[in-house]
Formats: sequence, structure tokens, C-alpha cells
Amino acid sequence: MASYFIHHLKIANFKSIDSLVLENVQPFSVFAGANGCGKSNFFDALNFVSLFVRNGIQDALRKYGGYEHVYSQKRRKSKARCFDFEIDISLKDQGNTVRFKYVLSIDGFDKNPSITEELYLDSTPLLRRMRSEFPLLIQDYKNGKAELIAVEGSYGALEVKGFPVDYSALLLFSETPIGGFLKNIRLYRIDSISSKEPNSSDQDPTILNSKGDNLASVLGRLERDEKFRGIILEWMETIIPGIESINTERQKLDSKTAILFKELGTRRLFPANMVSDGTIYALCLLVAVLDSPEYGLTLVEEPERGLHPKAINELVSLIREYSRPGSAIWMSTHSEAVVRALQLKELWLADKQKGKTRMRNAVEQGLTDEDLAPLGLDKAWLSNLLDGGLPW
Repeated sequence: MASYFIHHLKIANFKSIDSLVLENVQPFSVFAGANGCGKSNFFDALNFVSLFVRNGIQDALRKYGGYEHVYSQKRRKSKARCFDFEIDISLKDQGNTVRFKYVLSIDGFDKNPSITEELYLDSTPLLRRMRSEFPLLIQDYKNGKAELIAVEGSYGALEVKGFPVDYSALLLFSETPIGGFLKNIRLYRIDSISSKEPNSSDQDPTILNSKGDNLASVLGRLERDEKFRGIILEWMETIIPGIESINTERQKLDSKTAILFKELGTRRLFPANMVSDGTIYALCLLVAVLDSPEYGLTLVEEPERGLHPKAINELVSLIREYSRPGSAIWMSTHSEAVVRALQLKELWLADKQKGKTRMRNAVEQGLTDEDLAPLGLDKAWLSNLLDGGLPW
């Protein structure tokens, strides 16, 4: 299989995105551009799709403040009512490479959303839902193969009656690789201050929250695994020299879980609120990366915050190492330190034209890493040699 795993990705009508198409995207990719060019909107659109797949259209709209906060104001009113998403992706399933195509259209999502969905395994339709009150389930999916499960109803399909009109029919395929991938899109905008705070006993330790404010609870779960504990400490020692140990502890007075650190040359442990924001931020990113699901997409905004350029280089190496088809990690940045650590094919250039977000892969200029070796990818980007818009 090629180094990329997403063959085609399309998003239309979301904030500054009018119509955005990306081709041949790798598991580890970085979207670099100036503030306000639409990098966050791109990640928000992917998160919006995941919220819809998990909890329905009303929950997705509510999380983003309603229709008025998501539609593209650059579109005419008659065309601004429809959100479109399309993905063509190759995923591993029990050792086999399987190719899925999922097409979503939400029409009239300002008032009464009408949902159209299609799902294909290669060219075989698994699902067709054409603005109906229930999805028409065409095929069943097992171990990389589609099997006909019924010959009845419209289009020779099984009519799944009573299916909630506001929910994604991918719920019927939640155990498939494509279902898992779209359900598990995780967007991280880490808040270092809240990440330092001890967690109450009712904090969910299963998944790190978007802001990282349940870090202590998640770390407490992970450190029970000796392998995970060793990897986290090894990478933290590489990124933040001087760290000797990281532990969690249940506090006696309030039963909250706190993170405790120990540095080389010291005897006593000290709490998270005494370490730098960069240290906590790096720890949050490590947990997010190491705890990524089998199928999913981890989105990280500005991984460079509070970190030394050398630490950023080590962090990029870590994230690249743990990115894989099916469990991808994408980052957004406007830091030359991050860009400097990249390969040309990993870099996507983001900018705006007439208020509309566009993105292009850096390889589109026909250059190679060898061409840029004397200059450096960061200097090529900062000087606009890659013709992706000025990064400031």
C-alpha cells in the first residue's frame, strides 16, 4: 500500500471552508499556515463529522453553537444550507487492506436537516440512505467482505424501520474499520493550566479530554501498564531533560488523583502545578498519542506551545513513529520549528484566498527533500518558496 491512506477527502460549507479537497494524505500530516487561515476550522469540520456519527446531527450542531456558527458565510444563502463530506480511505482489517468510501450530505441543516449517506466497500455498496426516514441497508460487512443479508424492500434492500432520522446510519457499521475511524476523531486543544489540576474520582479515565483536564485520571489508568509507564517516562526524559519519575497519587483529604514529578538530584516529589506549562503540555500530547485507538484520527493544535525547538524536534519524531494507517495523527501549526522537523510530503500549506480556506501539499511544487536540503523546509516555507501563501 502507498504511504498515504486517505485517497480523497472533501469538506464543503463549514465556517471558512467553501469547498476543500485533499488528495493522498499520509497518516502523519501537518497543516501549517498563518493565524486565521482556517486550520482550526478544518479540524473542527472533521470533529463535527465525528460528533454526528457518534451522537447525531443535533448534538453536533449544539456543540458548535448551532447553524449560525458553522455554515460558510462566503456562500449564497440558497447554497449555505448543505454540509458535504466525503472520504475515500484504505484501512487494515485482520491483515487485509480494505478500501472504503463514505459520502455524507446534510441538507437544510439550518432548520430541518435531511441526511443522505452512502458507504462503499471498494465499488460494492454497503449502505444507501437517500433522505429517507430509515437507512436502506444493502450489504453486511464481515472480515473485509460484503455479504447480502436480505432481498426485500426498496432496491432489493433491508429496510431498517424506526431508525432515528437525526442519526448517522454508520451506527449500523460501528464495528467496521470505517465506523471506528470516524467515531474516534479526537480533537485536542490542550489547556496546560487545567491539565495540572488534580482530578476528582468521577473523572472519566478512558479517553483524554479535548483540553486535557482529566490528564491525572487517564495517566493513572495508563501507569498500571508497565510498558506504557516506561515509554512515557523515556520520552519525557528525552523531551524534558531532568525528569526522573512521573506518578499519580490518590490524595487523602479529597480523594482526587494528582500528578507528581521527581527531578534528578531531588529527593521529594512535587505536584504538577510546580512544573512548567510546556512540561504538562508535552505530557498531555504523549498520553494522547500513546493512547490512540486502533482506528481513529488524532488532531493536535499547536504542539509547539511552551517547548524548546529541540524538544519539538523530538516530539515530531515520536508522533511520526506512532502514526499509522487507521490510527493517524495530524497537527496544525504556525511554527517554523515544527516545519523544520518535517519531510516535504508531510507538510500541507494552508492559506486563504478571498476569505476561503485552501490547502495544498508541499510536494505539488515538484520539489524534493534533496532540493530543499541546503535551505531547509522551514526557510522555504517562511520565504513562500513553496507557494502556499505567506505564513504570517
